[in-house]
Amino acid sequence: MNRAKLFQFILSALSIIGWSLAIYALMLFDQARPDTAIGYYQSHGAEIRLEWDPSKTVLLEHIIWICAGLSFINLAFNFYIARHSKLGWWVNIPLLFTCSLAAGLYIRFVV
Repeated sequence: MNRAKLFQFILSALSIIGWSLAIYALMLFDQARPDTAIGYYQSHGAEIRLEWDPSKTVLLEHIIWICAGLSFINLAFNFYIARHSKLGWWVNIPLLFTCSLAAGLYIRFVV
């Protein structure tokens, strides 16, 4: 396996793991916090979920920060590869890093 194919394999593996963690975090998000804007929901007759699992909120926060760290490593690796080989930039890596960083800050300071 030549060097470019190895770099591409590492980038692909890190991207797949990062996006898998992000999808798992989205599945946890429904149970990790109660519904908001209760007055709005009640005025329209919607059912409101007031129960939530605080332990899943902590798990969600940890998964999102792991995803952000993994994306940062992947972003740094992609930066190195783009400078030293013919492989170009991968758009999904900065996108995942931005999304996971914003979600981590939201969970940490808002929820």
